[in-house]
Amino acid sequence: MSDPLDQHRIVLTRGVEPNHTYPVVIAFHGQPRRGEAPRTYRFLQTVSEVTRELVDEGAIAPVVLVTPVFRYQGQNWPKFELAEFLDRIREILLREQVRFQDVYVVGHSGAAGCGGAGLNRVDSIAPKAVGFFDTCVGAGFVRVVKALTRQGVPTMIVHSVETAGFHPRPRQEYDADFDFGRVYSSIGLAPSACPAQLPEVPLRPLEYRCASNDAGTTRALVLDTGRGQKAHDALVPVALRYFLRSYLEIR
Repeated sequence: MSDPLDQHRIVLTRGVEPNHTYPVVIAFHGQPRRGEAPRTYRFLQTVSEVTRELVDEGAIAPVVLVTPVFRYQGQNWPKFELAEFLDRIREILLREQVRFQDVYVVGHSGAAGCGGAGLNRVDSIAPKAVGFFDTCVGAGFVRVVKALTRQGVPTMIVHSVETAGFHPRPRQEYDADFDFGRVYSSIGLAPSACPAQLPEVPLRPLEYRCASNDAGTTRALVLDTGRGQKAHDALVPVALRYFLRSYLEIR
């Protein structure tokens, strides 16, 4: 952990200046492949590139991007206390005279649902909005989405192929034909009309391709980014652009 690139990162996008207040976006990655160090994990670079591009284009206002890094210890995000982490980020930013008020949190793959903390604890910080991007669909995912629903937190769920955490577990971890209705119905979602603005890739032709709870605070989309591991990874930039435009777009 001595390499600076192996540490948590705070990225100040263009336009972030002292003595002003900005939204903070925290992005959790999943578990890197065996032998892959966090500093070489593509997720970190992708999230930074997408966020910077949207700010530079003037599509969203300047933001502070935070990308935590973890070491796998038998489970994803072991003993990661998000509320404590956020307090630490606040302290660091105040030294630079940068303030923040609204916190947006997103995560991919094992960031939620597959055990451990991370995004599974996001309800502890009263976020402005939360995005689940092809995350595991295990008990942690179900619990935290229900908690966010009770809090009325806008929640965006975008899946493509991830099946990990579901019981009984499918043969394929990344199954393009997986019926997400078996998960979504358990968190109070039902098939619904699709929003007028959709992500840049097509929806899968499944019953739950667009789903929502009764209040409309939690929405789910099932996108077609391909098949297998490549589809799982390809979802990240698409879902992140859609999330940031949905909640942080300059209108």
